[in-house]
Amino acid sequence: MKIQYFRTFLAAVFAVICGLTALSAAGEKKGLCPQTAAPLKFMTFNIWGDYFGNPVEEREAGVETTILKDRPDVVSLQEVTPGWYASQMFSHLKQAGYAVVRGDEDAALKRSAFVGEKTPKHINHEPLLYRTDRLKLLDSGTDFFHLSLTASKSATWAVLERKADGRRFVAFATHFWWQSNGVESDVIRELNARHVLWLLAYIRRKWGADLPAILGGDLNSTDASFAHAMLRSGGFVNAASHADVRSPHCSHHGNPVRGADGKYHGARRAAAYDTPDYSIDHIFYTKGIHALKHEIITDQIALDVSDHSPVMVEFEL
Repeated sequence: MKIQYFRTFLAAVFAVICGLTALSAAGEKKGLCPQTAAPLKFMTFNIWGDYFGNPVEEREAGVETTILKDRPDVVSLQEVTPGWYASQMFSHLKQAGYAVVRGDEDAALKRSAFVGEKTPKHINHEPLLYRTDRLKLLDSGTDFFHLSLTASKSATWAVLERKADGRRFVAFATHFWWQSNGVESDVIRELNARHVLWLLAYIRRKWGADLPAILGGDLNSTDASFAHAMLRSGGFVNAASHADVRSPHCSHHGNPVRGADGKYHGARRAAAYDTPDYSIDHIFYTKGIHALKHEIITDQIALDVSDHSPVMVEFEL
């Protein structure tokens, strides 16, 4: 009986120690007490650049609301034009605890052998946002895929460390080639995917061969494409088909249109096409990460501000 009381006493002491450890600011998994961090939320969101007479100022509050409603840890953005960078949204997100990662665009231009008096328009549509209260930035960069075709398709990356437990991973924001003219465009997107794999290899040479990766973006392709096959060959899997819980919806719903009230309104696709088979926005990840929940956000605010619905995945690192 005394032995049982002693074991109970030890268990109580252990629980108290673990509780105090959890409240401490220690950032690594060390010692006797297992520490668990909240799931990591990763969102990708094509916010519909202002190329089509669709002003930023009419939609920035809705995009901001959509992001802050779920407060993802990392956000991959696409179609962020100079008009978006000049908007109030980024300053508001900064006030809400987010930092922006754009990478060194000048260095990326040099690597792409760009020569000219003026830099190409619409540079780096693909910034990353991350929550500074939960994550620490260790490294970052950006690369353009093919400036001879367009300056709007690139990949931005950030090596991030979770403050709760010291877990590290690399996050990618990307946007693949957009045209749908058959095999030619499919091959270009396959080359975009190959470029991402090259970037991942480069990053892992510096930060470790087992560094997990999460990639989010408008890939302009479905899971049956050459590009997705290339990503899978490099160790990525699609959360839309591997998460424990998966959304039944399509990520791309078409341009919102102005209603009688003069405001933009969007709608989900017809039921026959509102399925994952038609999605072109995706979140991929590598081993060392477990996808808990995959969600395509289809509330009315999200539908009204862009032709793409945000995709969000909750990960266990």
